Amino acid sequence: MARNRLVPVHVEDLTEAALPYWDLRKEADHLVTGIEDTFLTAYRNGSFQYLLIAADRV
Repeated sequence: MARNRLVPVHVEDLTEAALPYWDLRKEADHLVTGIEDTFLTAYRNGSFQYLLIAADRV
């Protein structure tokens, strides 16, 4: 971000909000790709975070 002259002004962790999506996707036959369990495990053990970052250009 710094290389592009962006400075974070707000960071929100949406990891918990992402879990229901991956749980539902795991059950939807037309969406299953096989990566669902990996994402769920990573989100739950803290390896992944789903973040919203708002930034200003300086």
